[in-house]
Amino acid sequence: MAKAASREFELYVELQSAPAAANQSLDMTDYVDIADNQAFEVHELDIVLDVDQAFPAGQVEGLFQLADSNITTFVTHADRTSLYVARKTYDATQGSMYHQESFSSLTPLIVSKTLFMRNSSTSALNYTLRMKGRIVTPSAKDYMALVLTQTGNLA
Repeated sequence: MAKAASREFELYVELQSAPAAANQSLDMTDYVDIADNQAFEVHELDIVLDVDQAFPAGQVEGLFQLADSNITTFVTHADRTSLYVARKTYDATQGSMYHQESFSSLTPLIVSKTLFMRNSSTSALNYTLRMKGRIVTPSAKDYMALVLTQTGNLA
């Protein structure tokens, strides 16, 4: 079991989404100190439309993928580089919102110090990514579980 090196905290990152898919690098050391042999243990992840944005007109869809490598296109969530995916749909004609998201709670340890958020939207909108977690020192068993999960998920 990973040993806590910090208390639980939240990070908020502004995301600007547009029709052309783009990556935004998230250098974790800009937000917290992560020493060698430590990891970010994620407890929760979510993406919300900023409150300063009007409800989108028509139908708008936003796609988001958090990865531990600089992916050049959206990849299947079964790919080991994919940590989190979300699809947000807004339909003004019916006054509805839909969302789909996936994050593996079985392997919440992120050992990479730089993450990449790939996103696109059918309309230029501002979103916020919220990550809740803590810094931990993984045990040998944690590293083994991480390796087994990653190699087992090769697509």
